[in-house]
Amino acid sequence: MTRASAIAVVAGALGGALLIAALRQSFLGVLLGAMLSPLPLAMTAFGLGGAFLPVAVVGGMVTVAILSGSFAFAIVYLVADAAPAVLLSRIAIAAAKTDPNAPASGEALARTVCGLAAFAVLIVTVGLFLLPTGAEGIEAAVRARLDEVVTAMPVDPAAGAELVKARAQFVDAMAALLPGAVGWNWCLRALLSAALAQSMLKRMGLALWPTPAYRDFEVQRWFMLLFAGAAFAALVLNGDARFVAGNAAAVLSLPLLLQGLAVAHSGAKAVKQGPTLLVLFYIVTLVTVPASFVLLIGLAVADHVLQLRARFAKPRED
Repeated sequence: MTRASAIAVVAGALGGALLIAALRQSFLGVLLGAMLSPLPLAMTAFGLGGAFLPVAVVGGMVTVAILSGSFAFAIVYLVADAAPAVLLSRIAIAAAKTDPNAPASGEALARTVCGLAAFAVLIVTVGLFLLPTGAEGIEAAVRARLDEVVTAMPVDPAAGAELVKARAQFVDAMAALLPGAVGWNWCLRALLSAALAQSMLKRMGLALWPTPAYRDFEVQRWFMLLFAGAAFAALVLNGDARFVAGNAAAVLSLPLLLQGLAVAHSGAKAVKQGPTLLVLFYIVTLVTVPASFVLLIGLAVADHVLQLRARFAKPRED
């Protein structure tokens, strides 16, 4: 076994251990593993190359199977951590096919992220249709499963009917959003790990490729049409079809939100008070969710039609 292969095995084992820690709800697991268990796989892809990623995945699967005592958890590791890491490794492949001294283009980056979001929709949709349902449909089945989890939590008897009512309202609200939130979480964990891995490797001088051109992130037209179709279906359909389409549109909105953020960063770079405005922008965005999400999606569409970033890049006339 070569040194690089040994490092890949250790990286995969570390990621598997973090995932098990998260599933067991240990302090370290909640602190790190819940969001960053794919990080070692991402560091393998961007620091050693995609050829060593299968070695790291096998190391992670074996570690998870041993620590959990069940091969079923190894499948969870494959779906939760390995699959998105493999998809995002296409960024490295895109960089390798071009100038190794040039960053992956915004188009290549967006294509990979759009593929990740589309795959998340596929997983969520298949999961929903495999869920045992009754006559009331998929949303009612999701609500029932969520209600089982919530009602299993201990409740102070002195809280009375108000707490029961609030819990029922929480279940109703979460049931409508839960599948989409699962898809978002699946994508965000991988994206955060990939960005953090590239940053850490660059600081250590171990990155194989320059940091991708994040400000040039641009969603392709076919993906915008896919998102628009899902959103339109969620508005006009009823029943299970509306529920599935709405959650699909929620997941598909993620790349558009990233393009909206890229436009905001480009605009901030074009003005003198850019850093300050960017901080204020993020504060307002976080405070006004979900309205700010709609605005960011609109910004992405406007950029596609009006080429806003190209306008920002033009030198200002005195």
